[in-house]
Amino acid sequence: MKENNIVDLSEARWKKEHERKDEKVDAMRKRFEHAFPDKPTPIKDYMKKKRRKKKS
Repeated sequence: MKENNIVDLSEARWKKEHERKDEKVDAMRKRFEHAFPDKPTPIKDYMKKKRRKKKS
């Protein structure tokens, strides 16, 4: 009779861990967005601008 009252918590545990990991990933994503510039190659752009200025 008590066997029918057993609740499996593995799914709830998985959901909780998954949400916690998603929060960590989102936090890391925000830190990377703030740390790196929007331009993929800011150094190359700077060097091209410098060369153009030097040629004129």
